[in-house]
Amino acid sequence: MASKYRISVNLSAQEFSELDELAKKIRVSKAWLGRFAISELLVRRKNKQLQLPFESLQSYGEDAG
Repeated sequence: MASKYRISVNLSAQEFSELDELAKKIRVSKAWLGRFAISELLVRRKNKQLQLPFESLQSYGEDAG
Protein backbone atom coordinates (compact mmCIF):
# COMPACT_ATOMS: atom_id res chain seq x y z
CA MET A 1 0.00 0.00 0.00
CA ALA A 2 1.43 3.36 -0.99
CA SER A 3 1.78 6.01 1.67
CA LYS A 4 -0.70 8.83 1.25
CA TYR A 5 0.20 11.26 4.02
CA ARG A 6 3.47 12.93 4.94
CA ILE A 7 4.73 14.44 8.19
CA SER A 8 7.92 16.23 9.10
CA VAL A 9 9.85 16.05 12.35
CA ASN A 10 12.79 18.02 13.68
CA LEU A 11 15.58 16.01 15.29
CA SER A 12 18.59 17.09 17.28
CA ALA A 13 21.98 16.45 15.70
CA GLN A 14 22.47 13.55 18.11
CA GLU A 15 19.10 11.98 17.28
CA PHE A 16 19.72 12.32 13.55
CA SER A 17 23.19 10.82 13.84
CA GLU A 18 21.93 7.84 15.84
CA LEU A 19 19.01 7.30 13.46
CA ASP A 20 21.33 7.49 10.46
CA GLU A 21 23.75 5.01 12.05
CA LEU A 22 20.93 2.57 12.83
CA ALA A 23 19.45 2.83 9.34
CA LYS A 24 22.83 2.07 7.77
CA LYS A 25 23.49 -0.79 10.18
CA ILE A 26 20.24 -2.61 9.41
CA ARG A 27 20.08 -1.41 5.79
CA VAL A 28 16.76 0.42 5.82
CA SER A 29 15.86 4.05 5.20
CA LYS A 30 15.40 6.58 7.95
CA ALA A 31 11.83 7.00 6.68
CA TRP A 32 11.22 3.27 7.20
CA LEU A 33 12.48 3.56 10.77
CA GLY A 34 10.15 6.51 11.35
CA ARG A 35 7.14 4.62 10.01
CA PHE A 36 8.10 1.57 12.09
CA ALA A 37 8.42 3.66 15.26
CA ILE A 38 5.06 5.35 14.70
CA SER A 39 3.37 2.04 13.93
CA GLU A 40 4.81 0.47 17.10
CA LEU A 41 3.67 3.43 19.21
CA LEU A 42 0.12 3.16 17.85
CA VAL A 43 -0.04 -0.62 18.37
CA ARG A 44 1.25 -0.36 21.95
CA ARG A 45 -1.19 2.44 22.73
CA LYS A 46 -4.07 0.42 21.26
CA ASN A 47 -3.08 -2.63 23.31
CA LYS A 48 -2.83 -0.44 26.44
CA GLN A 49 0.88 -1.24 26.75
CA LEU A 50 1.79 2.42 26.58
CA GLN A 51 0.46 5.44 28.39
CA LEU A 52 1.67 8.77 27.13
CA PRO A 53 2.47 11.41 29.77
CA PHE A 54 -0.29 13.80 28.71
CA GLU A 55 -3.15 11.27 28.60
CA SER A 56 -4.05 11.91 32.24
CA LEU A 57 -4.40 15.63 31.47
CA GLN A 58 -6.91 14.87 28.69
CA SER A 59 -9.14 12.84 31.00
CA TYR A 60 -9.03 15.65 33.58
CA GLY A 61 -10.40 18.09 31.01
CA GLU A 62 -13.16 15.68 30.00
CA ASP A 63 -14.34 15.27 33.62
CA ALA A 64 -14.60 19.02 34.06
CA GLY A 65 -16.65 19.58 30.94
